[in-house]
Amino acid sequence: MRWPDAISIKQIALAFITGLLVLVSLIGAFAAYQTRAVTRNLEQHNQSAAQAELSSAVQRLLNHTQEQALNLANWDETRQQLVLPEYYSYWRDQRVYESGILSSRFVRVALYTPSGSLLAPSQGKIQLPPRLPAGVSTGQASTWLVNAAGATVLYHAFPVYIDERSQSLLGYGLIRLDFMPALMQQEALQLTDTRSIGLSLKPGETLPAADLFSRLKFSARPDPDQSRFQAILSRTLLALFVLLVVTALLGFVVYNRLLVRPLRRLSQDIDAMQHGWFSPNAARSQAMRIIELENVRRSLYEYQLQLRELHGSLEHQNREFHSQARQDALTGCHNRRAYEEDWESFRHELKSSPQGVAFLLFDCDRFKTINDTYGHAKGDRVLTIIADALVMALRANDRLYRLGGDEFATFLSRTTPAQAKQIAQRCQSLLDASAFSDLGINEPVGISIGIAFCAADQLEHIDELPKQADIAMYTAKQPGRTRIALYGEDTERASQTLVASRETSALFQALATPGMVEMHYQSIHSLPGRKIDYYEALARIRYHGELILPDGFLPVINSRRLEAEFDVAVLNQVDADLSSQQFPPGIGVSINLSAQSISHPEIVSLLLELSRHNARHPLMLEITETSLITQMVEVRTYLDLLRTVNYRIAMDDFGTGYSPLRYLVDLPVDVVKFDISLVNKLGQDNRAGQVVADFARMMTDAGYSLVAEGVETETVLRKVESLGIAHVQGYLLSRPAPLADVAANHAAQNTGITHAA
Repeated sequence: MRWPDAISIKQIALAFITGLLVLVSLIGAFAAYQTRAVTRNLEQHNQSAAQAELSSAVQRLLNHTQEQALNLANWDETRQQLVLPEYYSYWRDQRVYESGILSSRFVRVALYTPSGSLLAPSQGKIQLPPRLPAGVSTGQASTWLVNAAGATVLYHAFPVYIDERSQSLLGYGLIRLDFMPALMQQEALQLTDTRSIGLSLKPGETLPAADLFSRLKFSARPDPDQSRFQAILSRTLLALFVLLVVTALLGFVVYNRLLVRPLRRLSQDIDAMQHGWFSPNAARSQAMRIIELENVRRSLYEYQLQLRELHGSLEHQNREFHSQARQDALTGCHNRRAYEEDWESFRHELKSSPQGVAFLLFDCDRFKTINDTYGHAKGDRVLTIIADALVMALRANDRLYRLGGDEFATFLSRTTPAQAKQIAQRCQSLLDASAFSDLGINEPVGISIGIAFCAADQLEHIDELPKQADIAMYTAKQPGRTRIALYGEDTERASQTLVASRETSALFQALATPGMVEMHYQSIHSLPGRKIDYYEALARIRYHGELILPDGFLPVINSRRLEAEFDVAVLNQVDADLSSQQFPPGIGVSINLSAQSISHPEIVSLLLELSRHNARHPLMLEITETSLITQMVEVRTYLDLLRTVNYRIAMDDFGTGYSPLRYLVDLPVDVVKFDISLVNKLGQDNRAGQVVADFARMMTDAGYSLVAEGVETETVLRKVESLGIAHVQGYLLSRPAPLADVAANHAAQNTGITHAA
């Protein structure tokens, strides 16, 4: 059958050969162009390599000169000559060379007084400057070049101090170096034509060392292989062009005989199969010469059989996929999806077959610490060992489910509380016998098990078993427990602190109800004038008319890992307070955020939205709990982003926690808040107070703005002022107050100022 507007394989082959010849011609032209480009690139590369080689040689010479200067400056005999120059001439002409500090015959040295005058006139043909240039006498080393009588001379001046702490200046030293001979003496230049090296300096002209390389003239050595490379490349391209043309013509002939004809016959066979005229036995006797075409032809005859086999294989794979979708890839036990399906099915079965049911919840103790200490690979291995031990401890028909992380669960049918507890104890025993020391884990690895039981006549409460097991598991983790807890009267009393305390209820209600988080503001005063510069926003929770302080709800936040959710509520309330415009313009606000929250995009988005208040109220972020940061690069990126919208970054509670200096170096911090434990030591007249004072001075010199927290006495305040600390905060000056009180105080102060005026 021939389709309209169709072309044959032979026509395609002719078009392909024609296109190939055209392409080869274009490739030849492009190759010639590329040959010229390669030549230019080689020349540029040689010049660049020569430039890099010469630059390296010049830099080594300058570095060597600076090393010699440093050795001279630290040499006791150098200091001695500046103090008692009786033997200065001998020291200058012989001693420095005998010591090995100056070994080159191109180098001369001289000493100068602190005012820049030569210590003693130089002898011989080589004369040194009687005075140092005016710009040198600043206590800093300086290097320059001069065209002296047609020769290029390099001078390096350096200060000499009385001791290595560089506190008292004795004078200066000067090293004179014949630049060109010394440069050639460095090492043989392989890529640079040494005869072309020159430095364009006018007689008497002075050139700073920083501008030296820009004035050097040089040329690269000619590459003898370059012309040979061009000739070889040209001949190769020509031979390749001829070879491609011949190959294309031969390929067309072979293509027509081995591919076009068999394909035409295969097309005829397919047409015959479509009309039912094809005889498989006759076709198999006419095998094709090309194996691939023969395989295609045979595949057509075996298609029906393979299709049936494929259908059976697909059914098997569907069963495998269904099994894998319900299996945890790491531990091999059932996953959360299998748990949800099996739990739902099991609850329906109980309606027709009531029985006693126990729900067991397993949680690895201190798994996060193990994971962070030994790495995720060993953490995964720990989970695998735990899962294997639990599976061995369960009954034959019981299933173990991994709910997520280090939390596992199972539900036991036709059981009693005693039997469930016995199985839990068997789980503990098998896990205690596991060899975690083989993984290099020295501390014990254990699990806490919470058990909830539902009798056959109380199955209407079956849905409460997972929650009850969770409460029992948290009870088992408490100190003094055996790490196995059965939900009952003891766990109900213990669970009051977990799920039903006043602080817990207040926190969860505050997270769900805007406005329950109430911000109080404590003023931060600038020194020495003690003027209010900004306020720190401190969170409180208003619950049934009472105010809950952070000591009450922060432990709940930490235990429930609600830092990000609570920070969102704080940011929303600060936004509302700033939008009320009760703060006077120009007064800043500092916001406390948990370090873990900075890596949440939602928190960063809220902070970017909040930055619209920066024009009226400068904003600062106080990062707390920096030791809990695990994604340092991501946190640093977000903080850099927030600084672009004019946030200042402060590290809160400096002096507590783990490795605060590490985080101070790694994070873009502008302000450091000294914790009250450090500030209180400033009032002590002992070594601890001196250490804190010296550290505060060092931090100030490093460019950090310091805030002293918890200042409660005039003695400490005077000490803080004497250290030059920028800001102070504490009960001595003010206590946290609601926004309305803060606004009223500012209004009263402004009214008092107006009346006084």
